[in-house]
Amino acid sequence: MERSLLKFLLNSWGLSRLLLLAPLLAQPLPQGLNRWDVVHYLALAQHGAQGNLQAFFPLWPALVAWLLSPTAIISSNTFLWAGFGIANFAFLSALWLLHHQAKGLWGDAAARWTVLLACFNPLSLFASIPYTEALYLLLTAAALAQNLPPLLQGIAGGLAAATRPTGVLLLPGFLLQKRWFAALLTGLGLGMVLLLGIKNSGDPFAFLHAQQAGWGHQPGLNLSGLPRWQRLFSQILLGPQNSNSGQLQDLLFPLLMLVFAGLAFTAWRLDNNRPRIALMLGGSSLMGAWLLAGSPFINGAMVLSSLGLLLWGWDRIPIEQRCFALASLGAYFLKQNTISIERHLYATVPLLLLIGLWASLNPRWGRLLLGFGALLCLVFGFRFASGGWVG
Repeated sequence: MERSLLKFLLNSWGLSRLLLLAPLLAQPLPQGLNRWDVVHYLALAQHGAQGNLQAFFPLWPALVAWLLSPTAIISSNTFLWAGFGIANFAFLSALWLLHHQAKGLWGDAAARWTVLLACFNPLSLFASIPYTEALYLLLTAAALAQNLPPLLQGIAGGLAAATRPTGVLLLPGFLLQKRWFAALLTGLGLGMVLLLGIKNSGDPFAFLHAQQAGWGHQPGLNLSGLPRWQRLFSQILLGPQNSNSGQLQDLLFPLLMLVFAGLAFTAWRLDNNRPRIALMLGGSSLMGAWLLAGSPFINGAMVLSSLGLLLWGWDRIPIEQRCFALASLGAYFLKQNTISIERHLYATVPLLLLIGLWASLNPRWGRLLLGFGALLCLVFGFRFASGGWVG
């Protein structure tokens, strides 16, 4: 790796991690990391998959447990430090792969923007704590790397399929490209999860049934989550008070959202003729909508921008990237709830590549997005350190 590239990657990663994780220094470490799904991964590493914990795919906790096995005892502190180290190493490795892929497709500017927007995204918090995001991002980036031989692509695909359920969605692209060996190994990754379910509980689909029992998810792809999607966009467009009551009690909220939408439309129309005014209006619209609608706005914006990016960049990415992005978005949009969908969308390789390409073609808007992302990193960092929900 070139020294200048290594310096760029480390600087981008380090500064963004400072914004996200510095607030944690105000409390005892590493216990400040031990919240939300980390608690479940710790239990899996210590005791294996039991009961509703079978909802979580096994590779991430098994990897941490394997690395800690020489210590004989997996304590919460050793697990948290090991998980933190592995996640950040995997994230840095994924950033290098993303840079390499973007540079090969579109050149150096797109590659640098890809890394910057992957780092200064508030959802990248989950790539630096003991979650699956960083490992999944690394494995799927490796599986989609066109210059890797089918054997390595397949190994990465199989490991991705054992990390998260959507890892198996690499299969359609492999099959269309007639990469049979890579497709076989990816399928074997899911097969190992099914065999583990049989071993632990006699049920190959234990992970689906555990999701239903422990989290209320209806197994399979269905439309049972539509009310939650309706609620999300109702909160964004009408506000929580109107959404919760089912009637228009707060008129100011939708009027302000209409104003911000008008500012965004005006910015779009003026972009070619009055770029500075357009940028000011666009930034005002973005900040205003976020300050007004909060987390639901970030959630909904991630959903809509992901769809828009894929439509915009459909012919600009290789076919296996298209297949994986389309299948992933379909799986996420058919989920039974909208919780955490933004961090799942973040860890989708083709979307990160496309946002980097878009920013390289529209650098003024890219800088606006970078600044907004840095601000949200700081906000998410404080919210995470204080125990608040961030996705």
